[in-house]
Amino acid sequence: MKKVTLSAPETEILQRELTEAQEALAAALHAETPLDTLVDLTAALDTLSATQHELVNVLLDRGATWSQVADALAISSAGARRRFPRRDSRHPAESN
Repeated sequence: MKKVTLSAPETEILQRELTEAQEALAAALHAETPLDTLVDLTAALDTLSATQHELVNVLLDRGATWSQVADALAISSAGARRRFPRRDSRHPAESN
């Protein structure tokens, strides 16, 4: 199987988004009220969900297969395709 890697800017964006989610989780752990916890937890989940979906798209753009993505997600290929509908490729030369 082909090893799929991210570019330096993509890695930087991924790290920034994961840090944002981590900070929201830390805030949830120290929230003063259950509602504050819910707000912070929702922010973390929203960030993680968006990051996960974008990472799936980037990996597929870079040549990963649906089977590889599904294995990483511990779901079936069909389930991965349903859960993560494709956006248009950001690399026009690769979409031919």
